[in-house]
Amino acid sequence: MSGTQMRVRLRRVLLELGELAPEIDPFAADHTGGLLFPRIATLADRAAGLARDLVTEAHNAAAEMGGEG
Repeated sequence: MSGTQMRVRLRRVLLELGELAPEIDPFAADHTGGLLFPRIATLADRAAGLARDLVTEAHNAAAEMGGEG
């Protein structure tokens, strides 16, 4: 997957993650959110993985150009 494709996917995941924010009730009981929090965790993991891949891509590109990145 190219860097552009990764950035597009990361943007989509972050937008979806942001759409879940209004669903969080700060005053809800701790036992609520049984479906919401696992979905948030999954999206956050996916976003983190894509971001790590983009960091690697940036370092590799900088190394190819003779820089440190």
